[in-house]
Amino acid sequence: MQLGRTAEKLRQVGVETLVIVATGAERARLYFRFRPPRCPVGADPDLITHGTYGVPRTAKTPEIVEIILSRWADLAREYQLQAPPGQVYDALNRRDDFSLAGTDEAERQRHQVQFVGQFLLDRDGIVRWVGIECAREGLAGLDKFPTDEEVLAAVRMLSS
Repeated sequence: MQLGRTAEKLRQVGVETLVIVATGAERARLYFRFRPPRCPVGADPDLITHGTYGVPRTAKTPEIVEIILSRWADLAREYQLQAPPGQVYDALNRRDDFSLAGTDEAERQRHQVQFVGQFLLDRDGIVRWVGIECAREGLAGLDKFPTDEEVLAAVRMLSS
C-alpha cells in the first residue's frame, strides 16, 4: 500500500503515522490481514475523526460514480484483470479473495463519498499541514493523494 511506503519514509525523518479508517474494527482487521499495515491503524466507523478534522463527504452523484468506475477499470488493467463493465469491483474483490459482508453496503450508503485527508501535527497536536482529497482539483482529484515527495517537502518546511 502506498501509505505504508510513505509511513516508512516519514519514520526515517522522525514523523510517526497514524491511519484512521472509516469502518469498524473487525472489518478493518479482516482487510489488513490481506494488506498488513506498516503503521498503527484506528477504526472510526462513525467518521467522528473525519468530521472533527473537517474532512468533507458528499453524496454519490452520477459524475462521482463514473469517476469511481473509471478508477476501478484502471486498477483492473493494472492487475491485468479481465472483467465486463459493471463487474470490475467484484473481479477486484475476487482477486484479493475478499467477500463483502452485509454491513459493507450499509456502511457505503451511510458514508456516501467520504474524502480522505492527510494531516501533519506537531508535538503539541497543532495541525501544521493539510492535504484533502479533491480540495485543489475538485472531482478531478478524486482518489489522488499527495506524493511522498510532497509530504516530505511539507515535513522539511515545517522542520526549518
